Order: sequence, then C-alpha cells, then structure tokens
Amino acid sequence: MERILGKIEGEQPGPLVVCVAALHGNEQIGLHAFRNVHSSIINHEIPFKGTLVGIVGNIKAVQCNQRFLDYDLNRAFTEENIRRVNEKQTMDEAEDEELAAIYDIIIRESSNGNYSEKVIADLHATSADKGNFVIVPEGEMNYPLIKSLHLPVVVEMDKYLRGTLASYFQDKGFTAFAFEGGAIGTGSEYQLHTSGLWEILDKVGCISHHDHENEDHYVQQLQSVSQKLPQTVKALYCHKVKTEDQFRMLPGFHNFQKVTKGQHIAMDKDGPIHAPMAGLIFMPLYQRTGEDGFFIVEEVPEFSIISNGRVY
Repeated sequence: MERILGKIEGEQPGPLVVCVAALHGNEQIGLHAFRNVHSSIINHEIPFKGTLVGIVGNIKAVQCNQRFLDYDLNRAFTEENIRRVNEKQTMDEAEDEELAAIYDIIIRESSNGNYSEKVIADLHATSADKGNFVIVPEGEMNYPLIKSLHLPVVVEMDKYLRGTLASYFQDKGFTAFAFEGGAIGTGSEYQLHTSGLWEILDKVGCISHHDHENEDHYVQQLQSVSQKLPQTVKALYCHKVKTEDQFRMLPGFHNFQKVTKGQHIAMDKDGPIHAPMAGLIFMPLYQRTGEDGFFIVEEVPEFSIISNGRVY
C-alpha cells in the first residue's frame, strides 16, 4: 500500500490541504472518501488552486484491520517522539515507521510552497452511534472553516488527549482538526467524509462551488446528520482505561446522550462504574483497544469559543 493516496497541484497558488485517513487502522472509510473526491476533481477537470495531498495514516494497522499494533499513533505526535523516531537507525515498534513517514510528508509538503493557508483534516470514525463531529485543538483556529462543516464542534479535549496529530500540527501553524464521520462500519462515514471534504476545499478556496454541481447536496448531507445535536460542547471529564481493567461500556449509549450523576454506565474488574457528574456521554468505547473509556461533555454557547483573539 502506497503512503500517498493522491495529490493534486493546481495551476494557481492557494492553500495546502492535507487529508490523513486511517490513522487508526480500523477506521478505513476515509481512504475511500478521499479517493472519491480526488478522482472526481481529476476526471471532471475541476479548476484547482493550491495543493491537495492524501496520506494513509497507519499502513500496517490497516493491513491487519486493527486500531494500532504497538501504540496509538494519535497519541504519539509529541516533539519527544518525533525526535526519537527521526534519530533512530532502526524502528523497534510497528508505529515508529508510520510516525516518521507521516511527519516527513507533511513537513516536506508544507515547505514546498508559499501557501495562503495550511489545513490538516484528520479523518476518523467512532465505535458508538451519532459519531459525527469535529474536534479542534485549543488556541488559534480557523473557526469559519470549522463551522462550514455544520457539525458539532468539540473543544478542550487537549486537556485529556496528549499527542494528537491535530494538536501537534496546529502548533506548527496549520488549521488542524479531527473530523469524525460516524460509527465504524455503518456506511455513513463515507458520505459524511465525502461531503465534508468538498466543503473544506470550497471554503479554503481550492475550488469554487460553481465548479461542482453537488454543492447543495453536500451541505444538506452535513446539516441533516447534525439535527438535534449540540452545536458546541466542551470536555469535562475523561475515564482512562488500561487493558488489564477489563473495561466495558454498558450497551446502548451513543455520543451526546444525556447522563445523570451517579448513573451506572460501565463495568470493569472492580465492579460498576458510575458517571461522576451530569452531562453528555461522549465517545463511549465499544471496541477492544483504546485508552479512553468515555468522556463527559457539556453544551456551551457558541459565543464562548475564542479564536485568534476574537469571541464567536
């Protein structure tokens, strides 16, 4: 499997848009969504400004259809880890080579031109229903771009998740975010990621909506999946787990479902686990691998989100 899914270099200058798919090897629909958008632009000769690059995240894990083999790539993007894999002559763990390759491609592409903007969309899927949302790092972000996706926006996850790709490259000057397309294996991830990628390319100016006839369909698709979901939430709590904990969520929970303080929501080897506070359950873990059993978030007014010194 090739690391580069596809690349388009427009005749006119513009932004750099990098799409990373399957950073978790069992979340593969983003690969197909990118290929669809990439091939449509080429086959229909849609005028393009700037550069578009698609990257396969964890090739080894994709080939095994596993989230990861030795460690979670989306917790490994720290200066310490990047330095470690770049200085080593041999790669001891499966994800070392993946981490080094992704870093090298993104840094090389971002150094190749004088881009008007640099964007990274990290395409994911969740193990629970209603998993369509955008997670943005703290600090400066392109809020109009994020809002163009018409999906719930999740903030302050950086307090609980260290080493994400989006956070690392946001610190390098990118507008970077995780784009969750839905529950794994439902098919909705493909439609949502496809629609979202078109919207991203339109919003940053790579293409014009006049040049692709399905613009209204894409917007409607994004809006329809977010009906009755909160617009903006912030993380309040994360329940960390280890393999030896034998953690398991009780069945039936979905993203943004209300829970009450003290509600029985999960089990581990020590017995029942209760919600420590009232709020909305977020990313409940319904797969064997993962370090985060569940989060609790709360809805916040949009105007409380601060971006680049401005309040929205």
